[in-house]
Amino acid sequence: MRPFKFEPYHGVWAWLFLAWMVCYIDRSITGPVVSWMMINDVGFLAEVPMEHAIGGMIGSMFFAGYMLTQYPAGFLGDRYGRRWMLVISTAWAGVTTLASAFTRSLTGFVAMRVLTGLGEGAYYSNDRAVIDEVTPKEKKGLAMGVVFVGLALGLTAATVLTPWMIDIFSEIWGKDVAWTAPFLVFAPITMVVSLGLKKVLSPEKERGTKLWRPLASLILISSVLLGAIMVVFQTTLLLGWGGVEQTIAIVLLASTLVYLIYLRLGRVSAPVLKDRRLLMMYISAIPILYTLWFFGFWSILVVSESSSIGIAGSAMYAGLFGVASIIGYPLGGKICDISMARGKGRGRVYVSICLAVGALVFVLAIGVSEGSVGLKGIASLLFIIGVLFSALQTAHMTMTSDLAPKGMMAQTFGMWNLVAEFGALLSPVLSGALRDWTGSWFVPTIVVSILLVVSAAIVFLVDEGGPR
Repeated sequence: MRPFKFEPYHGVWAWLFLAWMVCYIDRSITGPVVSWMMINDVGFLAEVPMEHAIGGMIGSMFFAGYMLTQYPAGFLGDRYGRRWMLVISTAWAGVTTLASAFTRSLTGFVAMRVLTGLGEGAYYSNDRAVIDEVTPKEKKGLAMGVVFVGLALGLTAATVLTPWMIDIFSEIWGKDVAWTAPFLVFAPITMVVSLGLKKVLSPEKERGTKLWRPLASLILISSVLLGAIMVVFQTTLLLGWGGVEQTIAIVLLASTLVYLIYLRLGRVSAPVLKDRRLLMMYISAIPILYTLWFFGFWSILVVSESSSIGIAGSAMYAGLFGVASIIGYPLGGKICDISMARGKGRGRVYVSICLAVGALVFVLAIGVSEGSVGLKGIASLLFIIGVLFSALQTAHMTMTSDLAPKGMMAQTFGMWNLVAEFGALLSPVLSGALRDWTGSWFVPTIVVSILLVVSAAIVFLVDEGGPR
């Protein structure tokens, strides 16, 4: 076994890892905060009808913003420099997360979460492209997995620490404002990380582009999209629509954006937008994000309502899903690299793991609904599902990068995440609504299992060989 030798790309991995962690904390605190507000009957969720659906709608609004900047940000990254987009995205997340703490109405809070999503939407597509750029090909799968461990740690930290943090501050500030504590604590950390990211990536050297060009472009795009999303949101409120109807309206808005992208850029970006195999990868990613945000948004309540240990105790068990990803992300990447080295491709790795996760989620659904699985059983299932689920994500992303045209990597992952985020957009609100309608978490969990099987079937049909 060769001794470890630190290479420059390891430093890039480390800072991308940190940025993923803090950005994921900033987005993931929404779920625990909303759950805490519902359970304690405080803030702007104190007297809303169908609170699970409304709570899920808040999470979905973040993803409305997040998904809509995916492709535009990838396009800007390919044009002005991917490294600037990463620095801007991280700093933006810190500023808007801090601002979220000062909102006092449902509309104001949703607007700031949408704005946070619009900024964070610039990260993923450019992060994957930079990893592909700096990493040796034989280590690409491992790199994508290792960096994504930051996501897992961020999700875990937000899930486990947020309820405890709010409980502590409720004794000091009172329940009505204690929910703001996570935003006030975590936002400054994100801002500091953005400064470190700028120093390591040296974005000004990438293409000689100044900060103002990509920043001004992203602000302009985000302003238009924020206005469109909030018009849809306010209109649905005036019409008396619930969370499900509001989400459908946002899905239609997102679908319109996808149509406009194909209309305006279909010829220029044809290798990204019209390649059959990439289209299949985009669509098969929808269940991945649906699953991620079913567990990321609702796992605390799934555990809490299946036991009697309270919200803070449930957070410890729910956090196992995120902890497991620390193992799963690099494991999936390593398995993919080995499979590629043996000439077997990455597709069969994804399909096998995806079917296994679907089966385990099915077992979890039955166990939770019938009460046949105790806390130890739930904890074990969440951990195993977390390991395998994060491994399949790495396999899917690395396979997508193999199929992506060179020079258009950021656009490829921007489109990947734009389409995949339909799953993240639908998951919190649809799962919450199904819980309200059926009175249990059985049906919402079964839906996750079915979608994973569909994803595996689509990827099974993707041909990894041949010319692009």
